Amino acid sequence: MNAPARSLRALAITCVAAMWCAACGGSGAPSAEAQRILDDARFPWETIESPHARIHYLPGSYAAAHRDTLAARVEGARSAALGLLDIDDYPTTLDVFYVESRQNMNDLVGRPVTGFAYYRDAAIVLVLNDRWRAFERHEMTHFVTYAAWPEPAGAAATEGLATYVDGACGGYPNGMVARTILDRGELIPLAVLAADFRSQDDLTAYLEAGSIVEFVAQRQGTGALRSLWDGGIQTAPNLLGIPVTDFEPQFERWLSTTYDPISEAAWDAIRSGGCGIDAGTSG
Repeated sequence: MNAPARSLRALAITCVAAMWCAACGGSGAPSAEAQRILDDARFPWETIESPHARIHYLPGSYAAAHRDTLAARVEGARSAALGLLDIDDYPTTLDVFYVESRQNMNDLVGRPVTGFAYYRDAAIVLVLNDRWRAFERHEMTHFVTYAAWPEPAGAAATEGLATYVDGACGGYPNGMVARTILDRGELIPLAVLAADFRSQDDLTAYLEAGSIVEFVAQRQGTGALRSLWDGGIQTAPNLLGIPVTDFEPQFERWLSTTYDPISEAAWDAIRSGGCGIDAGTSG
């Protein structure tokens, strides 16, 4: 992503992406950015390793209490991204840091967000606690796509692919939440989503883009997702052989016949708390 690191508003998935480059990381020593985080004396990291990552967590934290699951989370995210996008491999060893809070994030990366991905330096910092799940699959998708494919045509396809691979919001399938947004009459026109993705409401934009990617994948298979990356989300009608004027009605029909909406209480919880909560138990 050839842009400075950016912060997403708290209502959505909330991750921050720094720049990526082909020379990032490696299977040897941690990158410079990962080493900076490891050397921060305020954070007495403990470390375990998985086949493709070094995983760091804090003593006494939620991640520490669930350390036996961390390798499966990271490796599962890697496998999901590669498999769902039909990418052969991602050879770089990542350093994955789990922290407890937005304050920890602010101390480490300078922003009170729930995720921060250093694409240039092969490191991810994620909040994980008893109220917020980490978005390993979303972030891993960014790493593997930027490594395997050329520069994307637009942010909507980039984030839509990552949201599609992640698959869930508030404990519900993305499509159920997107269906709820449809029922509320709040979906964004395709042309606006494609041209001005970053200016839209994050929750709506990410879930709608992810659902469009799912719509394309279900009808055309994973091979079409690379074309979506290359051409931008605005090319979805062409990939599906649908006239542009018919795309939105067909997409909305698919969404409404494939997914049920979530409850009003669950919607309110996601809207106020973000996709990382479990909306079925919130409030």
